[in-house]
Amino acid sequence: MARSLTDLVAEIFPTRSRAQASGIFHASSVLGTWMAALAGLAVGSAWRYAYLFGLLPALLVLWVRSSVKDPEKWREIAEGKKENLRRGSFIELLGNRRWNRRALLGMLLAAVGLGTFWSVTVAGQGIVEEVLMARAIEASEPWEDVSQELEDQIAARGKFGYGIVQTAGGGLGLLAFGPLCAWIGRRRAFMAIHLIAFAIVPVACFLPQDYTSLLIILPVFGFFTLGMHAGYAIYFPELFPTHLRATGTSFCFNGGRILAVPILL
Repeated sequence: MARSLTDLVAEIFPTRSRAQASGIFHASSVLGTWMAALAGLAVGSAWRYAYLFGLLPALLVLWVRSSVKDPEKWREIAEGKKENLRRGSFIELLGNRRWNRRALLGMLLAAVGLGTFWSVTVAGQGIVEEVLMARAIEASEPWEDVSQELEDQIAARGKFGYGIVQTAGGGLGLLAFGPLCAWIGRRRAFMAIHLIAFAIVPVACFLPQDYTSLLIILPVFGFFTLGMHAGYAIYFPELFPTHLRATGTSFCFNGGRILAVPILL
């Protein structure tokens, strides 16, 4: 079974630094969001050109394929050098009461985070656009006076507010989740971040009345609603033994994606 980068981090780093390393790894996804936001700002309404920017990171696959190696422990299993170690399977994962309970609970936890990510966190761009459009409508009567140029400016500010400012706060949240887990434990960290995220959503949606106040609250909004996602890279690999780590982590992540679909309907 192909190894994910999450599992590589979990197996390469020692236990004492695993949470921090996994948090840093997950926070690197912010760079991709920034690149996407900048590409969107650069091409404007000519969205087809954005696909050309996607070719650049795709070339990194060639480097990853040639440079990233499997952990020594996994290679020994694959080559049959350790007979007491074995490969994992979904049959063993779901057939063992101890592991299937962890897998199912992990899947439910991922479904909550992934569903709310797409329906809440990504809505940051929509929050900016709705506030700015409402102010534009109030200042322009009738509605037709809101020009296409103004709509493009609002869309650009929405991309900047979500893709750059809010994502910066989210990146800090991803970086902070590892030390938080090491400080108070995985379960307490998840509970604290979920509760604060639940409280910050109505604040971000209803309190800001202008663009400046939105830019102040969006990083805080991103910190708590996105920060919890680093916990999946930290927590899921630790729920399973070495031979089931990739299988169990994959089940939690991808099963969570499937369960999150109804949340988006």
